[in-house]
Amino acid sequence: MSEQIIRRLVELNPDALLLEPREVYDAALVDITNDPKDDWERKTNTYVAVYDTDKCIDAIMDWFEVGHEEAVEWFSFNTSGAWVGEGTPTFR
Repeated sequence: MSEQIIRRLVELNPDALLLEPREVYDAALVDITNDPKDDWERKTNTYVAVYDTDKCIDAIMDWFEVGHEEAVEWFSFNTSGAWVGEGTPTFR
């Protein structure tokens, strides 16, 4: 399913960013949107990837072999809290 989402996203916004490493995060990719519900200032109609927060945290726990609390902290600082431009993914 994530490959279909990625293909559609690339069509709509080739500058949209995907979380890396892809082999860790692609399973948490759930949708795309041009109306992200986050705190970042964005242009209108900029399509971005939408990731499931809980799936990202689970992926981080497996990737780093850490507990839930440490994964949440890492996710908050390094992933959901990182603005890298208009193509920055959003989370639900």
